[in-house]
Amino acid sequence: MGLFDEPSKQTLPSEPTLEDHRSAIIKGTLSSIPVLGGVLAEELGLVLVTPLARRRDAWFEDIARRLRELEGRVDGFRFEDLGNNEQFVSAMVQATQSAIKTHTKEKLEALRNAVLNIALGNAPADDLQSIFLNLVDSFTPVHLQLLRFFQHPNSVDRDRFRAERWVNDQATVDLLSRGLIQDTRPIAARNRDSEESLVTGDWPLSNLGKQFLELVLDPPQLAGK
Repeated sequence: MGLFDEPSKQTLPSEPTLEDHRSAIIKGTLSSIPVLGGVLAEELGLVLVTPLARRRDAWFEDIARRLRELEGRVDGFRFEDLGNNEQFVSAMVQATQSAIKTHTKEKLEALRNAVLNIALGNAPADDLQSIFLNLVDSFTPVHLQLLRFFQHPNSVDRDRFRAERWVNDQATVDLLSRGLIQDTRPIAARNRDSEESLVTGDWPLSNLGKQFLELVLDPPQLAGK
């Protein structure tokens, strides 16, 4: 079974708990919503603390296991050195905040791959790294699926995307507005409505889009291993 095929089952060494801090943050946030009120916020906060903690712990365990496994697969890579890697630490904090907010497989995989790539030195400049992680946070799984499709178009996926045109057209426009894909249509046709789904067109990745995919796909050091 490959490195990226399953979630971690290995627990981490025990650490000081942050339950009190998490609970206070959640309850404080909920209490600030006028409709909820203090009592309801208290009850709802208690309901949310456990699943949020579960997501966070599963994320940490999965990342830690995979980083440990990389030590035996990539020459010169040491788990212990990451504590001194400020770029990795910043990425881990940002990606963790996003990971706790989602349950979707595609987004968790993109965040995980970004963290691993940054740990291995496959990272853009700091500002671009933060921008890319923010994009993963704001994107839906459809955005990520479409970006991979535009990189390698095929008739099967095109038919699937065409069947849900209105969702995929909006995601295509989003990718274009973020500068990740290029619009090759004639200028006169760009602002006209079409009866055909946008995914039927040619949307090559921009240089920025290629860099983004390089960050959120499997690290190249693992190719063929």
